[in-house]
Amino acid sequence: MSQLLYDLPPLSPDYSGVASVFHDLGALTVIHDAAGCTGTYTGYDEPRWFGSSSPTFSSGLREIDAIIGDDEKLLGKITRALEYTGAPCVTIIGSPVPMVIGFDFKGFASLVEHRTGLPAFGFPATGLEYYDQGQRDAYIAIAKRLLNERPAKFERGVNILGASALDDLDNAALDVLETLLGQAGLERRAVWGARSSQKEIVESGGAAVNWVISAAALPLARYLKERFGAPFVAGLPIGAREWERIRLGLWAAAEGREPTQIFPPAADEPGEKKVLIVGEALFASSLRAYLETEGGSGPVRIASFFTQGTELFRPGDRLFITEDDARRAFSGRNCERVIADPLMEDLFPGEQSPRLIPLPHRAVSGRLYSESRSRFFNASPFQGSDAF
Repeated sequence: MSQLLYDLPPLSPDYSGVASVFHDLGALTVIHDAAGCTGTYTGYDEPRWFGSSSPTFSSGLREIDAIIGDDEKLLGKITRALEYTGAPCVTIIGSPVPMVIGFDFKGFASLVEHRTGLPAFGFPATGLEYYDQGQRDAYIAIAKRLLNERPAKFERGVNILGASALDDLDNAALDVLETLLGQAGLERRAVWGARSSQKEIVESGGAAVNWVISAAALPLARYLKERFGAPFVAGLPIGAREWERIRLGLWAAAEGREPTQIFPPAADEPGEKKVLIVGEALFASSLRAYLETEGGSGPVRIASFFTQGTELFRPGDRLFITEDDARRAFSGRNCERVIADPLMEDLFPGEQSPRLIPLPHRAVSGRLYSESRSRFFNASPFQGSDAF
């Protein structure tokens, strides 16, 4: 009950995170629900769904199905959908009702795989966790099932891990990242979360280094390092110094050395922290690094409702469990400016509220304030602004 939201809308749930990872793989994605959860994902969380051909379906779960557990009926629907779509794999994702009745997603996925001969994934998502945890689970499941054990090696090859549309890393943002890689003399290989086909993903183990661009992909990066020995660098090119750190780290790994700075700078800065960034942890960490080194902001705190990437937190950073946690943070005497989704302003105190600097986040406000993160990926992302 502590996670009930009164002023904020429901934040993007775990089933949306799973579905988003499989979107560009062409998977037949089935959300096991009565259509409401599927509508949340396709209508609000997933910007790529409109105009795309990615096959996403609701199982059409009804009360009688929940009571008698007619798995054969759902299996028949999936078989007919595969005949129509020709999808290369199947993903069955949970929602609150299957959680209550104890549906066995992994067992059912095995049945689908046996019947169809295609790789099938089952995720017992509940709708009670957030999108980043769903993405984390999907990345690891794909890596364990699909990757080639002995891929061809690419000495300058770089996988991009965590291209999350729910974090506003859209085509414009990915175009900038790929352009920067090319200018640095590196080769883009698989992009996890967007753009890449299953065939490209399968050969991910051959890349020399992995570039992590969202916190949900950090466990994937560690898994790939353990399995294939490829180092990783995490962060986003917000400002010249952050891009230089990332570029040097990627090149070090391409040359067979361990990067000296894997994460954005973490040295705590002295002084009062009057700026608070609320959002996805890895983006917030890179933005903080820019603000403290190039943006003239002074020390910066970060906070998030999302659990992935908390290892990037410094003393004073916060994981929000409830809206009251956020209200307390916004009411502190040192909180003068808040960089956050515009809907967070509803949690500001009535008097002496901090100044809001809008940072739309798809996982918070859906389509209301959608904005590409590409505008941050240049030498001076706040140039011409009086924000700081």
